[in-house]
Amino acid sequence: MSSVLPRSQAVKVRLSGHVQGVGFRPFIYRLARNYGITGQVQNRMGDVEVVACGETSMLQRFCDDIVDRAPPLSKVTAAERQWLQDTFFDSFEIVASTAAASPEIAVPPDYFMCDECRMELQDPDDRRYQYPFINCTQCGPRYTLIQSLPYDRPNTSMSEFPM
Repeated sequence: MSSVLPRSQAVKVRLSGHVQGVGFRPFIYRLARNYGITGQVQNRMGDVEVVACGETSMLQRFCDDIVDRAPPLSKVTAAERQWLQDTFFDSFEIVASTAAASPEIAVPPDYFMCDECRMELQDPDDRRYQYPFINCTQCGPRYTLIQSLPYDRPNTSMSEFPM
């Protein structure tokens, strides 16, 4: 069996650990767009699953960066890769979470407001000026907001408030 991969490939990556409630899906989306990768990312009851298609060298760098450049509050404890065949996408999307499996979610604790949010809160020219629910993927409440799994905004006490 040859270890040489074709020029264009698809890979499924399953990530476990603190990967929900920390901005992991938007991070992967931005990373995929940066590398010209197509596919999708989805919360899967505690894990995050990525299906990515693109040039093999870019996919390898993309997969490495998912772990190496992950959001600061995340902690990837396991990353499994499975190379796929006959898988193609036209774009990269964040797809709706699935609740089809048994939950194995580690909800991160609540954190104090970060410096960036504090600056936005106090800047009269910022659209989040004096917004009472300000937080980002690096700060703010998580555990005290969650009502059900998976950890998505509609499943938190924030669902009734506009973004």
